[in-house]
Amino acid sequence: MSPADPAKTLRPGNLEAAIEKHLPALNSLAQIDIQIPFNLDSSNIGPEQWIEMYRIIKTHEPDYDGFLLIHGTDTLIYTAAALSFLLTDFNKPVILTGSQRPLSAIRSDARSNLINAVELATMQIPEVAICFDSKLYRGNRTKKISIESYQGFESPNYPLLATIGLKIHLRPENFFRSRKPIDLEPVFDTGVSIIHLFPGINPEMYNYLIQKSVRSIVIAGFGAGNFPAYDKRWNDFFAACSAAHKLVCITSQSLHGKVDLELYEIGKQALDAGATGLSDMTLEASIVKLMLLQGNFDDPDRIRSLVQVSLAGELSEEA
Repeated sequence: MSPADPAKTLRPGNLEAAIEKHLPALNSLAQIDIQIPFNLDSSNIGPEQWIEMYRIIKTHEPDYDGFLLIHGTDTLIYTAAALSFLLTDFNKPVILTGSQRPLSAIRSDARSNLINAVELATMQIPEVAICFDSKLYRGNRTKKISIESYQGFESPNYPLLATIGLKIHLRPENFFRSRKPIDLEPVFDTGVSIIHLFPGINPEMYNYLIQKSVRSIVIAGFGAGNFPAYDKRWNDFFAACSAAHKLVCITSQSLHGKVDLELYEIGKQALDAGATGLSDMTLEASIVKLMLLQGNFDDPDRIRSLVQVSLAGELSEEA
């Protein structure tokens, strides 16, 4: 981003010129080629751009040792999740980074983030990751936690892949070990809706979703995936969704820990009514994963089965 004149509103800037001006030393770390497929505020980035990024990476897989994507922070975690699910058989580093302040700003974090990300992209890191504030996170495990701190991201339920100080300390024991990948085409069906629970919420407000083209509904529940079970209309809602072949998934509003629909009686009621718990998967990864599965499969039972298993290390499975 660069300040727009005469106001200081931020807008997409000339990335290549900015890097050449402010960080010419990057070329001492690696031989770098720059490609700019689009120049957008990240709030405008979605499935169309994810597919374009994926195809660029796959096309150039033989030509490079690693890939770095410079991305706005607002939707960076969605892009990281999408690429992780599409690149489960990819054994080269795909590092995403951005900054809280523009590269041209005096106290910008863009310089250190870019330098660290380039160096990490030269290393043996076999997954899609986010480099930010001297830390390397698994891309599909990351949450944006701040719009004003340099520590803009956190990985609540998974350890770091690397820490960066005077030296870079990789933690290979935390790297993703790909199993036999599921063959997923880069097709996304955006028929996903979200319900964020709050005390006193009226489930009848969401009955319209049953008649719409929405194929799955993600409920951000309380704690371990609980919902206000005293209101029997929720069970009616779950049952109606099931009858309409719509998948209801439950995640948690809490950052740390995982959904367990068998832990409390009220969670068990949701499970018995047809809801599916999403373990410790982030809300953002859940949405992207459902979009991709829906783009590849018509059978809701197949989607229900796959959304509960780890495709790219996005959730913790029982041993």
